[in-house]
Amino acid sequence: MGTTSAACLAGLGHTVTGVDVSEDKVDLISRGKSPIQEPQVGEKLADAYELGRISATGDVSIALKDADLCFVCVGTPSLDDGSIDASYLKQVIEQIADERMKSGRYIPIFVRSTSLPAVHDDMISVISNRVKQSQPIGYCVHPEFLREGQAVSDFEKPPKIVFGYDDDEIEKYCDQLYPGIEAATAKTDPRTAALVKYADNCFHAVKVTFGNEIGKIARSFGADARKVMDIFCLDTKLNISPLYLRPGLPFGGSCLPKDLRGVNTWCRQNSIETPMLENVVRSNDLQVEEIVETIMKTACQNIGFVGLSFKENTDDVRESPMVRMVEQLVGRGREVKVFDEILAPSRLVGANLKFAVKKLPHLTQLLVDDCDSLVKQCDLIVIARKLDQYTLANLPWRKEQMVLDLADCSFGEGFAPVGRGLYWPLQ
Repeated sequence: MGTTSAACLAGLGHTVTGVDVSEDKVDLISRGKSPIQEPQVGEKLADAYELGRISATGDVSIALKDADLCFVCVGTPSLDDGSIDASYLKQVIEQIADERMKSGRYIPIFVRSTSLPAVHDDMISVISNRVKQSQPIGYCVHPEFLREGQAVSDFEKPPKIVFGYDDDEIEKYCDQLYPGIEAATAKTDPRTAALVKYADNCFHAVKVTFGNEIGKIARSFGADARKVMDIFCLDTKLNISPLYLRPGLPFGGSCLPKDLRGVNTWCRQNSIETPMLENVVRSNDLQVEEIVETIMKTACQNIGFVGLSFKENTDDVRESPMVRMVEQLVGRGREVKVFDEILAPSRLVGANLKFAVKKLPHLTQLLVDDCDSLVKQCDLIVIARKLDQYTLANLPWRKEQMVLDLADCSFGEGFAPVGRGLYWPLQ
């Protein structure tokens, strides 16, 4: 998408010099012609050429001579084993870093090429080894979200703009890049910025696969999958929304596990292959197992759980991931206590009661009356409920205690216990 970015940046009023090893591309862009087939790009390049805002060269030093910053849009294709071929990216980063040292000029590098965080870590090291202490690193992970076939439209009306950098010197350049374009803008660290692009594309792949697997299931019942998914998409409260898209507790309850099993069993019985749906429960089970193993790797013998039901504001413990964690920890010799302000065993009835008695026959012996008592009695506290900062700060913590946060709580500065979140650092 380098050509598209060059044409659109020139359209915003910037003067752009393109660099490419292909003489044909350099020749075409130098004459205001597009080397790619993409709606509106040809017109934008022609306009930029007429205004003297775009040129091209095969020489990096010429391109950087008067540049305020540079975009890197080289390919990062897959190798045979599926890993990323970062050789082109490294070659370009080395060239730019060398030119920066020769000229003594600080030229920030905005990397559009899609690469995993480890690759960007390596590129930052390449620059650091060359510039030493003479310049700031000046490296910004700046992923593009341009769809082929409508890339210009996506550039001009982006869903979001993401900058990832650790060098504060680069921020002013970010603020001047897109005059007149309004979009949600995130300024973050390089690793986070790099993974955003992968999160996007993996989710897009999941959505396509989900739609097609539902299609297979619909066909097996003689239903029209298009109608099913049209109605599915009417729900913008849960289905098409940010809800359920946060890392955290595994799912449980009386609906999701049961319905997934029902669909998957039907598919197996009718020889319908739906590998993504088939593995959702297994992936969820792995989350539970990993949490248990994280706890077992500590020396803590007394484990406290804040929350036992499968989610907040309910006493439903059916297929609760916390029940499974407690069951496994007790079975492996740990002492476990639980505080759940909504859960009262005397009020459990029906299937909910039956599940609780089966999984935790001594449930009443595990429960404590309040969170203070839980913290006093236990060495490691597993937080499965969102607790506010005030509540957390005023619990009777001991410095040697540990915390495993599964609910993404907000911890204030100076929080005494040590610990971690499920997939995030304890703040």
